[in-house]
Amino acid sequence: MKKFIKVLLIIIGVILVLGICLVGRIDRTPFEQTEHYAKWQKQLADLKFESTEGPLEIGWAKENITPQMPGPMAGYGSRRGKPYGIVHDSVFVRAVAVKNPQKTIYFVAADLLIVPPNVTDKLAVLLKKESIALSDVHLSATHSHNSLGAWGNSLTGSLFAGKYDPKVEIVLAEKFAKTILESRENLVEGEVLYSEIIDSEDIRNRLNITDGWTDNEIRGLVFKRKDGKRAQLLTYGAHSTVLNSATYALSRDFPGALLDSLNKSGLDFGIYMAGAVGSMGPIEKGKDDFDEVNNQAAGVFNHVKDMSETDNGQKITTAYFEIPMNKPSARISKNLGIRTWAFKYLFGDYPTYIKLTKIGKTLIIGMPCDFSGELMTDLDAYAKAKGLDLIITSFNGSYVGYITSDRLYDRDLYETTTMSWYGYQNGAYFSRIVKDLVDKVK
Repeated sequence: MKKFIKVLLIIIGVILVLGICLVGRIDRTPFEQTEHYAKWQKQLADLKFESTEGPLEIGWAKENITPQMPGPMAGYGSRRGKPYGIVHDSVFVRAVAVKNPQKTIYFVAADLLIVPPNVTDKLAVLLKKESIALSDVHLSATHSHNSLGAWGNSLTGSLFAGKYDPKVEIVLAEKFAKTILESRENLVEGEVLYSEIIDSEDIRNRLNITDGWTDNEIRGLVFKRKDGKRAQLLTYGAHSTVLNSATYALSRDFPGALLDSLNKSGLDFGIYMAGAVGSMGPIEKGKDDFDEVNNQAAGVFNHVKDMSETDNGQKITTAYFEIPMNKPSARISKNLGIRTWAFKYLFGDYPTYIKLTKIGKTLIIGMPCDFSGELMTDLDAYAKAKGLDLIITSFNGSYVGYITSDRLYDRDLYETTTMSWYGYQNGAYFSRIVKDLVDKVK
């Protein structure tokens, strides 16, 4: 009996030590009093954005990134990276180049769940060889949950994107770089317009809460060239999750069907970037998954074809900068989470960047996350009061989980528990950053 008690006490002791090493309390310091906010304020004061202007030239290109052989899918953790069985529709990376006499910038979007940080790192090296700075490239993804995986080089990445294959990230970086270079080969003089329209019929708050609200605006840019050709960049908050986790078919989801419809209607080129998709979902209507995809795309298309177009001005401002962040922790309860060292082991350790692109009166901010549409409504109004049209895109090449409204932080929701990695009042912190940037560039 004494031996049993001794062994039991040792086991209990080991568990306690492991618990102390692995688990800590969630820090609930108001964000205005945190060290990272103080650092941001100092950084903001030192930020200087250079602008260039002059006649614009515009070009575009796309590359097929569909794997030659079936591989792991990325999107739903419940799939655990199982391979897709068929290719329903091919996946692409697309780029639009906008050039003035001093600067060329690029809008790049891939039919992927996210733009993986390790792909971003490799892309930066490839572009540097071509004298292109990553700060001039605005990255995003369509956020398809039915696209290729194998790019996640962490334990959690493997859960959402399947078994890691380093060759996949190399191929993706090369395809991204090739598309960017090709987009500047057919430059023609043109102009960039801002466009928007309300679409409340094809989006919902997916949190199933009574006090939720939606960002129901489609936003975008129109690229009109003097040769008569026209391209369109679209952003929308509805998650690309029309296809569910039981569908093992490679697909672009509804953004792909939307761009196909636009091409059939006469548009020369389309590019889709996930907007403020956090907390926002599509309206699934149809008899099966792909019928729902077509219906969702048709609903959005019916609004896109009536979007307003506003003369924008052509001055270009571009920047890409790291922001200070709180220490990360994956929550395991309301007040407890795994410690930072364990988080980095499980999830990876990546810097956090924000991408800023401004053309005329349109400010486009690329976020390193699933940015919540609930936050977007206030920020949109703030920017408009300052005379700017604001577009926020998600998945800019780094990734920090979900950024959601702080009123939801203590509710048992997937976005605010499992995927809220950087702590208390992160929604307010990121919203403050956006408003600071609006004030800085207005």
